Amino acid sequence: MKGRRHENFSQGLNRLVHIGELTSRITHDMRNPLTVIINYSMLIRKNSKNKLDKKSLDQLSLIEDEARKMYHQIEDVLNYVKLPPLKLHSYSLHDILKKVIERIHMQDVEINLPDTNPQIVCDIDKLEIVFVNLITNSIEAMKGTGTITISTTERKNSLTIEFEDSGPGISKENFPRLFEPLFTTKSNGTGLGLASCKNIVERHRGTITVQNSPTRFTITIPKK
Repeated sequence: MKGRRHENFSQGLNRLVHIGELTSRITHDMRNPLTVIINYSMLIRKNSKNKLDKKSLDQLSLIEDEARKMYHQIEDVLNYVKLPPLKLHSYSLHDILKKVIERIHMQDVEINLPDTNPQIVCDIDKLEIVFVNLITNSIEAMKGTGTITISTTERKNSLTIEFEDSGPGISKENFPRLFEPLFTTKSNGTGLGLASCKNIVERHRGTITVQNSPTRFTITIPKK
């Protein structure tokens, strides 16, 4: 009986591994055509401002926005199921944050960088995913208008980074479930964004927590 249970468990585990690999491959392949759609929509809109009417330009903008939503959903899935080894190097925190901010559609949001610029040992590609998720979530919570303040605290063996926004805060019923996989309050969300952030930070041997009113995400990562 125990042998059969073990066999069933192994088969189930192998099936999950195959599903993860298949999901990773499909989502990876879907990113390329979406990138083409986004880039060409932006290019056409930019070069046709004086040639197309407002309705046509708005339709191009809608195509671009919807393609971006799909792209971010795919990124969430891919970041959650794909776990390659970390490539750890030392980077300037300001350099990482500035690179991330350039990728995000800011609207009317002001982002205050930390007063200090510490070095951080991390996998830069993975940590950028965390920062993009946290900043994007803040922008959406503030409905595109407000302030995000990023601050740091250095200790002997760790670096703490805080992201605080001027939004309305998180509802009490949703607060305990924020890092649960597949939990989302967004109509177009995957529920994997914050779960991926937690996974990435913990793979760096760090922690991520959240406080409410105001919303403040706190990441602590070892210096070495």
